[in-house]
Amino acid sequence: MFDISFAELVVVGIVALIVIGPERLPAVARTVGYFLGRARRYVDQVKHDLHEEMELDSLRKLRDSMHETVNSFEH
Repeated sequence: MFDISFAELVVVGIVALIVIGPERLPAVARTVGYFLGRARRYVDQVKHDLHEEMELDSLRKLRDSMHETVNSFEH
């Protein structure tokens, strides 16, 4: 998804340690992790819903084509 190297993560960690401070850094890291987890679950749910919609759409098309075939045989 994002191209972030380990060195960039270390730099971000050091800057966060300096800006936030060592006392509040664990709480901030927990909060960030929590929100990243929620965002990831939300994206996974949206992907799942889109996949289901695509399957339903293909099943509807299949049903319609079968109805057309049945109707053509009846006439």
